[in-house]
Amino acid sequence: MTANVRQGLVAKFLNSFFPPVLIFLALAVGMSALLLTPREEDPQIIVPMADVLIQAPGLSPRQVENQVTQPLEKLLTQIDGVEDVYSTSMKGAAQVIVRFYVGEQREDALIKLYNKIYSNLDLVPASVTQWAVKPVEIDDVPIVVAALYSTDPELTGNAQLRRIAEQAVNQLQALDNTNKVAVVGGNPRLIQISLDTVAMASRMTTVDDIQQAFSLTNQHRQLGDIHQQGQVFQLESGQFFRNAQEVAHTVVNVVNGQPVYLQDIATVTDGPDEASDQTWFRWGAAAGAGNQQAREPYPAVFLSVAKQKGSNAVWVANDAIALLDEMVQNQFPPHVKMTVIRNYGETANEKVGNLVSSLGLSILTVVVFVGVFLNWRAALVVGIAIPISYGAALGMDFAFGYTINRVTLFALILALGLIVDDPIASIDNIERFLKRKGMSTSTAIVMAMAEIRSALLMSTVAIVIVFTPMFFITGMMGPYMAPLAFNVPVSVVFSTVVAFLITPWLAKKILKRADGSGHYRVEQSLLYKIYNKMLTPLLARKRNSVIFLSVVALAFVAAAMLPALRIVPLKLLPYDNKNEFQLVLNMPETSSVEQTSNALSSFADYLQRVPEVVSVSGFAGIASPMDFNGMVRHYFMRSMPYQGELRVVLAQKDQRQQQSHEMVTRLRADLTRIAEGVGADIQLVETPPGPPVIATIVAEVYGQPQTPYHQLQQAADKVAQRLRREPFVAETDTSQEGGRHSWRFVVDSEKAALSGISVQDINHTLAAANQGLVVSYLYDEHELNPLPITIRLPSQQRDDLAALENLYVRGMPGIAKRVEQGRVVDAGQPLVPLSELGRFELIDAPQPIMRKNLRQVVYVFAEATGRVPAEVIADVAADLQASQWDGARQTGQVRPLSGRTYLNNGGGDPWHLPPGINVVWSGEGEWKITLDVFRDLGIAYGAALLGVFVVMILQTGLPAVSGIIMLAIPLTVIGIMPGFWLLNVVGTTEINGIPNPSLFTATAMIGMIALAGIVVRNSLVLIQFIHQSLRDGESLKPALVKAGAVRMRPILLTAGTTLLGNVVITLDPIFNGLAWAIIFGITASTLFTLLVIPVVYHLAYANKPGYGLPAEPGSMPSDTSSEPSTGCPSQSSAASVNHRKSQS
Repeated sequence: MTANVRQGLVAKFLNSFFPPVLIFLALAVGMSALLLTPREEDPQIIVPMADVLIQAPGLSPRQVENQVTQPLEKLLTQIDGVEDVYSTSMKGAAQVIVRFYVGEQREDALIKLYNKIYSNLDLVPASVTQWAVKPVEIDDVPIVVAALYSTDPELTGNAQLRRIAEQAVNQLQALDNTNKVAVVGGNPRLIQISLDTVAMASRMTTVDDIQQAFSLTNQHRQLGDIHQQGQVFQLESGQFFRNAQEVAHTVVNVVNGQPVYLQDIATVTDGPDEASDQTWFRWGAAAGAGNQQAREPYPAVFLSVAKQKGSNAVWVANDAIALLDEMVQNQFPPHVKMTVIRNYGETANEKVGNLVSSLGLSILTVVVFVGVFLNWRAALVVGIAIPISYGAALGMDFAFGYTINRVTLFALILALGLIVDDPIASIDNIERFLKRKGMSTSTAIVMAMAEIRSALLMSTVAIVIVFTPMFFITGMMGPYMAPLAFNVPVSVVFSTVVAFLITPWLAKKILKRADGSGHYRVEQSLLYKIYNKMLTPLLARKRNSVIFLSVVALAFVAAAMLPALRIVPLKLLPYDNKNEFQLVLNMPETSSVEQTSNALSSFADYLQRVPEVVSVSGFAGIASPMDFNGMVRHYFMRSMPYQGELRVVLAQKDQRQQQSHEMVTRLRADLTRIAEGVGADIQLVETPPGPPVIATIVAEVYGQPQTPYHQLQQAADKVAQRLRREPFVAETDTSQEGGRHSWRFVVDSEKAALSGISVQDINHTLAAANQGLVVSYLYDEHELNPLPITIRLPSQQRDDLAALENLYVRGMPGIAKRVEQGRVVDAGQPLVPLSELGRFELIDAPQPIMRKNLRQVVYVFAEATGRVPAEVIADVAADLQASQWDGARQTGQVRPLSGRTYLNNGGGDPWHLPPGINVVWSGEGEWKITLDVFRDLGIAYGAALLGVFVVMILQTGLPAVSGIIMLAIPLTVIGIMPGFWLLNVVGTTEINGIPNPSLFTATAMIGMIALAGIVVRNSLVLIQFIHQSLRDGESLKPALVKAGAVRMRPILLTAGTTLLGNVVITLDPIFNGLAWAIIFGITASTLFTLLVIPVVYHLAYANKPGYGLPAEPGSMPSDTSSEPSTGCPSQSSAASVNHRKSQS
């Protein structure tokens, strides 16, 4: 009944006007979706995070940990959906990072976080003076970063550039779909009051006097209304400062009846703040002709523009850059220039455009390939079917909220081989039926589709089952690969719909009509003759079959062993080919901003001479505009004077010979030598192609609850030392800070009490003198922001302890007493210099204490260069507390890399850690994501195989036959692993002595999963044709040869189209692993499937009645009997033939 319905559906649409309507609708939907769906380079990964920043002045890191951090951690870990809680307890402050599981709704996560914190405010200790919760989200990452630089620094410096940029912020923020617009760099304008300590002492004036005078003077209030002569007037009192002259003329004290003006004790200036950071811009060797000669650094500020969630990155970026160009032309001074150093809209559009072109090229290649091996009419039918399926898939992307990004388009390219399989199988079978005698065109088409309908449906179900488990990949790789898990099954489902509803209609309109001139005999074809000569010797003797299968099994085992022997390197994600990279600099903690900027300039001097560098942007003492990698690594909090960054922009991909990773590898040695020369630690950070990690190698050092933290730090140093001895490991560092010192003012409490001076007064005075104190604001109607009025010592005096000691503090009234005429009265408020109230002493600054998930931890970071992290971790972990290996300790030699495998890990360099301390390698870094992703993909692969097996049983009714069908899946390994080995033999190069191997990545694993659906389809159809030949009365051997010969052409065509469709992906640095896996796997599986499946089937069913033919409904399956065959078709087979003849 169901078969008749499907057959009737094909016949109904064959003579209907619906197919052209569906074609037009699908193409219109696809084109609209391609234009309207938001575009971005990578899928957005939702990782709700928040920083809880806490101030607890005066507490040591240990006190902060015990009183602040630990109680807060306990509360946060109770929140549903929280994955990790990280904390850093510092002197007087704490930072706690809450990270929720990937996929948690941001709004729900933040609500739960705020509820948990605010419902426990009664637990906040008294030592906490301030705290804030700052959410961190992907939509805060700028998609456009523009550098505003001045070619005339004398006329327009950083301060003026910042004011120009701040004026541009409002206009940029007014654009549709913009999120946060920010300015990085530049010195803001303020009213600076530089104190003169000698003049203040002579006029008996303190910092508190100045602060109180401003708080009482700089006021303006509305005091109600006055009614006079029938009119209403507003009553106002006071006025705000309008300029620096009014500030300087403020009375701050009265001494002996004489007013003390601010200008008498300080210098008041209206201008830029002192530079607490430095930002600049330089052109590189690859800049345009007009900029190559300009090698000097320009003062610069940077405008960053983020987009709102769900908006089109291309449109927002284009609008923002167009507005900036217009402002440069019409609003900015002529010597203020603008250049874009980040444009994710352009890169997204470029990537989408390139992939659309690649997709078009793949389609054209496939159509030409089909035309060559079939005919141009068949190729035309296939060519029309492809965009229909793609159009419908793109429409589903738009409907379900997916964006168009590189993963989406790679999924469509991957699906190409699966999409064309249905029309190829349909057209091949239709052409075969059209050659039969006595059939009309419509009848031939309907019967041809009826013959393969169950195979097409079951294979589509199998592909959907294969890709569905990928939706359940955890971590950041889940949403990253979600477009692939969605688009491939959707495309294949629509291709099956097209195969049943549209392909028959196209075949009737385009293919040659049936002429009824003869009967098609496959035995007369060249493919039959070739295939017969290949297969018959293997079926002739059981010994030949066993030998052949044994060779195949040995090849499978050998191929599967290649990764274990480290011949095929395994890594999560390959390196991308970006137009940028980042240099992260850490100077000694005692370094100033000027020293940090000078060190950055040393690197910039070198990078300017690199031919591929377009520009270099420097950030000293301030974080650069963050990217997604920096958001996860919290680079946006790098604002200490000893911290710096360089943002290096490279030439376009087609203008350089090396990919960005190869460039970074090439430059690393020279940049490392420069770092050693300036005494800095550097990290060369490449933009990851997928989920970002803290580092490729991260070791977490843990101890027991009673283990002192300094022992963890010592153990971390040992881990770092061992990693530094490992080959091809660079940029090893720990989370510990270097040795820092502090000057502490030790108060003589007795003297202070006698003078009526509190420690708070002393702290307040020192803070104002050194850090600066905002005492009020000047409100200028021409300024976008209020101008702070700040008191502070001049910079040269701030660094002079003697000048600080010369500051005077006034005692509080009522504290000191004196006896006067026999009575105790309040003493005057004495003015006492700090030198009489205490002394400065140098102390060591305490180390911050880091924790993760309620446990103390010290991190060790490193980067694997030329090796995959798995190898490094396996060898270092194996050497931990290892015994001697072949006398390695005595000879001082370590095992060469060529002698190490995963079956025999270790580098022959034993090391140990103190008892009770252990190292966790899988807690952070790339190794954690690698384990999680390959675990999830392995589970997905197993679930896919199980699901396909169940579907095959439902289709065939025979578990043994289902197992034979699935034999094609492991055959792919025979091609994949040796193929990657061959890539490394042929294509591996060294860059400055560092290997650059071809990697088996997570995308290659996804290719293996995709192959399961592809090759099972071929096996399923092949088995069904074997059964069809048996039902037609053939004996087993002729049936095997005939079925293989009939299916050889469509199988080879499908393999060829899949292979050609993936060739263009091999050029992509990220998904080339997927492409090579499919190319190598489909090649080996196709060749072996045509031989292995018939041979195994013959061994299993040659001596069984019915040869494994499924039983008719109502009878027992034919493979339940063990009676030997007589060499003739079984009764069930004959009954099937008679039943078929009666139907015809």
